[in-house]
Amino acid sequence: MKADSKKASDAARIGAEAALDFYAKEKQKEKRRRADRRLRDTKRLMRNYREIKIHAGDAIASLSEVGTEDFDFFQLIMEDRAEIDVSAIVVSRAKSAVILTHISAMVEAYKVICAGSKKPEDMRRYRVLDAFCLTDDPLSARELADRENVDTRTIYKDFDIACEKMSALLFGIQWIERE
Repeated sequence: MKADSKKASDAARIGAEAALDFYAKEKQKEKRRRADRRLRDTKRLMRNYREIKIHAGDAIASLSEVGTEDFDFFQLIMEDRAEIDVSAIVVSRAKSAVILTHISAMVEAYKVICAGSKKPEDMRRYRVLDAFCLTDDPLSARELADRENVDTRTIYKDFDIACEKMSALLFGIQWIERE
């Protein structure tokens, strides 16, 4: 009887240890997924920076900005729908403006950090980010590699590293705690 009790106790302990180990591994996977999501979000924000900038600056801010030609367009749309929600456009523009302001401030902070670095590759990484995402006339990886006298793969690695740094700036402590 005592042997059966010992076996049951050992089995319970082993099962509990396995469950705790599994839980810890799952928690680590979830942490990595969140970090990957933030990095993916940063890359998406950076790659769409120009579009966000246009949206924040050119979207209709209020009904008072709707001109006659816009009114005619909206009237055509409204013939098919009983109601159109222009306020959604206004809210979207406001969100874009807030995001753009934050991104722009963090890009400037990243530029200052890179300019102050003693490593020349840090400033190159900023130039890669700028050439890919920020400038109105973006360059291809090949054009940028030629300009920087590096391999195309280095350009992509630099972009990834720049986006990691931008993630830390954009998301703050949440990004840093990812590890």
